[in-house]
Amino acid sequence: MRSYIVQIDSLNTRNLQLTEENIMVRTQLRDVEQVRDELTKEKENLSSQVSIASVLNAKNVLAEGINKSNKPKDRISKVEKIKVCFTVRENAIAKPGSKMVYLRVVRPDNIVLTSGETDLITVDGQQLVYTAKRELEYENKDIDMCIFWDKTEELVPGTYNVFLYAEGYQIGSSSFDLK
Repeated sequence: MRSYIVQIDSLNTRNLQLTEENIMVRTQLRDVEQVRDELTKEKENLSSQVSIASVLNAKNVLAEGINKSNKPKDRISKVEKIKVCFTVRENAIAKPGSKMVYLRVVRPDNIVLTSGETDLITVDGQQLVYTAKRELEYENKDIDMCIFWDKTEELVPGTYNVFLYAEGYQIGSSSFDLK
Protein backbone atom coordinates (compact mmCIF):
# COMPACT_ATOMS: atom_id res chain seq x y z
CA MET A 1 0.00 0.00 0.00
CA ARG A 2 2.81 2.33 0.83
CA SER A 3 4.31 1.79 -2.65
CA TYR A 4 0.97 2.89 -4.15
CA ILE A 5 1.02 6.08 -2.11
CA VAL A 6 4.59 6.80 -3.22
CA GLN A 7 3.61 6.06 -6.81
CA ILE A 8 0.50 8.31 -6.60
CA ASP A 9 2.58 11.07 -5.07
CA SER A 10 5.18 10.68 -7.84
CA LEU A 11 2.44 10.74 -10.51
CA ASN A 12 0.87 13.85 -8.96
CA THR A 13 4.24 15.60 -8.94
CA ARG A 14 4.86 14.59 -12.56
CA ASN A 15 1.35 15.73 -13.50
CA LEU A 16 2.02 19.17 -11.97
CA GLN A 17 5.30 19.40 -13.90
CA LEU A 18 3.57 18.44 -17.16
CA THR A 19 0.76 20.93 -16.51
CA GLU A 20 3.30 23.71 -15.97
CA GLU A 21 5.16 22.66 -19.12
CA ASN A 22 1.89 22.58 -21.06
CA ILE A 23 1.01 26.12 -19.89
CA MET A 24 4.49 27.32 -20.83
CA VAL A 25 4.33 25.70 -24.31
CA ARG A 26 0.85 27.16 -24.95
CA THR A 27 2.08 30.61 -23.95
CA GLN A 28 5.04 30.28 -26.31
CA LEU A 29 2.71 29.04 -29.07
CA ARG A 30 0.43 32.07 -28.60
CA ASP A 31 3.45 34.38 -28.74
CA VAL A 32 4.73 32.72 -31.92
CA GLU A 33 1.24 32.87 -33.50
CA GLN A 34 1.00 36.56 -32.63
CA VAL A 35 4.40 37.26 -34.20
CA ARG A 36 3.37 35.25 -37.27
CA ASP A 37 0.12 37.23 -37.61
CA GLU A 38 1.99 40.53 -37.27
CA LEU A 39 4.53 39.45 -39.90
CA THR A 40 1.74 38.33 -42.23
CA LYS A 41 0.04 41.73 -41.92
CA GLU A 42 3.35 43.51 -42.46
CA LYS A 43 4.03 41.37 -45.54
CA GLU A 44 0.58 42.19 -46.96
CA ASN A 45 1.14 45.91 -46.34
CA LEU A 46 4.56 45.81 -47.98
CA SER A 47 3.16 43.79 -50.88
CA SER A 48 0.46 46.39 -51.34
CA GLN A 49 3.01 49.21 -51.21
CA VAL A 50 5.20 47.47 -53.80
CA SER A 51 2.15 46.88 -55.98
CA ILE A 52 1.21 50.56 -55.81
CA ALA A 53 4.82 51.66 -56.34
CA SER A 54 5.12 49.44 -59.41
CA VAL A 55 2.26 51.20 -61.21
CA LEU A 56 3.31 52.95 -64.37
CA ASN A 57 2.91 56.71 -64.55
CA ALA A 58 2.60 59.02 -67.55
CA LYS A 59 3.93 62.56 -67.75
CA ASN A 60 3.71 65.33 -70.33
CA VAL A 61 0.33 64.11 -71.59
CA LEU A 62 -0.59 66.19 -74.64
CA ALA A 63 -3.87 65.62 -76.46
CA GLU A 64 -4.97 67.37 -79.63
CA GLY A 65 -7.07 67.05 -82.72
CA ILE A 66 -5.15 66.60 -85.97
CA ASN A 67 -6.02 66.69 -89.68
CA LYS A 68 -5.10 64.25 -92.48
CA SER A 69 -1.61 65.76 -92.64
CA ASN A 70 -1.10 65.19 -88.88
CA LYS A 71 -1.16 68.94 -88.21
CA PRO A 72 -2.83 70.15 -85.00
CA LYS A 73 -6.35 71.53 -85.48
CA ASP A 74 -8.88 72.81 -83.00
CA ARG A 75 -11.86 73.14 -85.39
CA ILE A 76 -14.16 70.12 -85.39
CA SER A 77 -14.62 70.31 -89.17
CA LYS A 78 -10.85 69.92 -89.71
CA VAL A 79 -10.17 67.15 -87.16
CA GLU A 80 -9.70 63.64 -88.60
CA LYS A 81 -7.96 62.04 -85.61
CA ILE A 82 -7.24 62.62 -81.97
CA LYS A 83 -3.60 62.25 -81.03
CA VAL A 84 -2.48 61.71 -77.43
CA CYS A 85 1.27 61.72 -76.79
CA PHE A 86 2.95 61.15 -73.44
CA THR A 87 5.99 59.77 -71.69
CA VAL A 88 5.72 56.64 -69.58
CA ARG A 89 8.04 57.35 -66.66
CA GLU A 90 10.95 55.26 -65.55
CA ASN A 91 9.98 52.96 -62.67
CA ALA A 92 12.61 50.58 -61.31
CA ILE A 93 10.01 48.62 -59.33
CA ALA A 94 7.67 47.92 -62.27
CA LYS A 95 8.16 44.62 -64.06
CA PRO A 96 9.58 45.07 -67.55
CA GLY A 97 7.83 43.52 -70.52
CA SER A 98 4.82 43.93 -72.73
CA LYS A 99 2.11 46.22 -71.31
CA MET A 100 -1.13 47.49 -72.81
CA VAL A 101 -1.89 51.20 -72.48
CA TYR A 102 -5.53 52.21 -72.88
CA LEU A 103 -6.81 55.61 -73.95
CA ARG A 104 -10.19 56.95 -72.94
CA VAL A 105 -11.42 60.17 -74.57
CA VAL A 106 -14.56 61.68 -73.06
CA ARG A 107 -16.54 64.29 -75.01
CA PRO A 108 -17.88 67.44 -73.30
CA ASP A 109 -21.29 65.71 -73.01
CA ASN A 110 -19.63 62.78 -71.12
CA ILE A 111 -19.88 60.31 -74.01
CA VAL A 112 -16.77 58.15 -74.45
CA LEU A 113 -15.41 58.06 -77.99
CA THR A 114 -14.99 54.49 -79.26
CA SER A 115 -13.63 52.76 -82.31
CA GLY A 116 -17.01 51.25 -83.15
CA GLU A 117 -16.68 48.29 -80.83
CA THR A 118 -17.55 48.33 -77.16
CA ASP A 119 -14.20 47.50 -75.63
CA LEU A 120 -13.98 47.37 -71.83
CA ILE A 121 -11.21 47.58 -69.27
CA THR A 122 -11.44 47.06 -65.52
CA VAL A 123 -10.25 49.93 -63.33
CA ASP A 124 -10.80 49.88 -59.56
CA GLY A 125 -13.36 47.10 -59.98
CA GLN A 126 -15.37 49.08 -62.56
CA GLN A 127 -15.83 48.23 -66.23
CA LEU A 128 -14.96 51.25 -68.40
CA VAL A 129 -15.30 51.72 -72.14
CA TYR A 130 -12.04 52.76 -73.76
CA THR A 131 -11.31 54.64 -76.97
CA ALA A 132 -8.07 53.05 -78.22
CA LYS A 133 -5.16 50.98 -76.98
CA ARG A 134 -1.52 50.43 -77.79
CA GLU A 135 1.00 47.86 -76.69
CA LEU A 136 4.16 49.07 -75.00
CA GLU A 137 7.41 47.18 -74.55
CA TYR A 138 8.41 48.55 -71.15
CA GLU A 139 12.06 48.37 -70.09
CA ASN A 140 12.01 50.42 -66.85
CA LYS A 141 13.08 53.56 -68.72
CA ASP A 142 11.24 56.69 -69.85
CA ILE A 143 9.52 55.91 -73.12
CA ASP A 144 7.68 58.34 -75.39
CA MET A 145 4.60 57.13 -77.20
CA CYS A 146 1.43 58.33 -78.94
CA ILE A 147 -1.99 56.76 -79.30
CA PHE A 148 -4.29 57.80 -82.13
CA TRP A 149 -8.05 57.58 -82.50
CA ASP A 150 -9.49 57.81 -86.02
CA LYS A 151 -12.65 59.88 -86.13
CA THR A 152 -15.54 57.42 -86.33
CA GLU A 153 -18.04 59.42 -84.29
CA GLU A 154 -19.38 62.93 -84.30
CA LEU A 155 -17.34 65.45 -82.37
CA VAL A 156 -18.95 68.30 -80.44
CA PRO A 157 -17.47 71.64 -79.41
CA GLY A 158 -16.06 71.94 -75.90
CA THR A 159 -13.45 70.46 -73.57
CA TYR A 160 -12.49 66.82 -74.06
CA ASN A 161 -11.00 64.88 -71.15
CA VAL A 162 -8.34 62.28 -71.85
CA PHE A 163 -7.41 59.44 -69.49
CA LEU A 164 -4.63 56.86 -69.80
CA TYR A 165 -4.74 53.46 -68.10
CA ALA A 166 -2.33 50.55 -67.68
CA GLU A 167 -2.60 47.41 -65.59
CA GLY A 168 -5.91 48.48 -64.07
CA TYR A 169 -4.74 51.92 -62.90
CA GLN A 170 -5.09 55.43 -64.27
CA ILE A 171 -1.59 56.54 -65.21
CA GLY A 172 -2.24 59.99 -66.64
CA SER A 173 -4.78 62.52 -67.86
CA SER A 174 -5.15 65.70 -69.84
CA SER A 175 -7.73 67.75 -71.69
CA PHE A 176 -8.07 69.74 -74.90
CA ASP A 177 -10.63 71.98 -76.55
CA LEU A 178 -12.33 71.75 -79.92
CA LYS A 179 -14.38 74.54 -81.49
